[in-house]
Amino acid sequence: MNYVQHAHGKWAYQKSGKGQEYFLVFHGFGQTYHDMLPFDQIRKPGQTFLFFDMFYHGHSQWTHSEKPLDRQIWKELIHKLQQQEGFQDFHLIGYSMGGKFALLTYELLPASVKSLTLLAPDGIKTGLWYSMSSYPNYLHVLFKRVVFKPQRFFGLVEGLNSAGLVEKSLVKFVKTQMETRSKRAQAYFIWKVFGNIQLQLGKIIRQSRSKSIPMTLFIGEFDKMVSAENLERFSSKIPHLRKIILPIGHGGLIEAAAEHLRTNG
Repeated sequence: MNYVQHAHGKWAYQKSGKGQEYFLVFHGFGQTYHDMLPFDQIRKPGQTFLFFDMFYHGHSQWTHSEKPLDRQIWKELIHKLQQQEGFQDFHLIGYSMGGKFALLTYELLPASVKSLTLLAPDGIKTGLWYSMSSYPNYLHVLFKRVVFKPQRFFGLVEGLNSAGLVEKSLVKFVKTQMETRSKRAQAYFIWKVFGNIQLQLGKIIRQSRSKSIPMTLFIGEFDKMVSAENLERFSSKIPHLRKIILPIGHGGLIEAAAEHLRTNG
């Protein structure tokens, strides 16, 4: 593993390939860089792919949970990475939570981004139970209780499911990501550290219109967490954005999108 060292943490990434054309690849909540490795099959000669572990995932470490990750720190991390690896321009690929950080990177450094590939990105409009990195600070006390006393929380989820107020796939996602105390603690610290970051979508749209770069949006046809309907208001405002809907749910989108790019370009 390689690391970007920062005063607030250690950002881990796996490097694949040798070349001057760089791709930064960000995974989703509860994953590690391993989950994004299907994209290594689209790597061509002369390209370098950097697969990251986001903070509180895999080998990456955040030093102080009381210090939130903000725009300035994220920008510093990207600059340190550029200096360390010796590149300026780069492509972005992000799935789910990683899609939010790909968009954030584009928001902060539009002149450096050569293309943007998003897979069911968080941070635009997602289901209530899914936006685990987007809740405001005043809810952190509630989430902390969930970590240590989850029974009432799971009872609430089951009740909403029985009443038909949430999709079964969302219930499954919540239970899978919160099934153990360590996973619940991970969710809590992600809420706490990432929760202040809200994308400036208007700025992103204006940037994309003023300087067109290739932008591809992959959506799962059966995705109940990040649906095509929820992304429509954003995607419809970027005329050159290529939207690809695949016959898959949220969980299978990484493999399906990578295969689509491998066979169709």
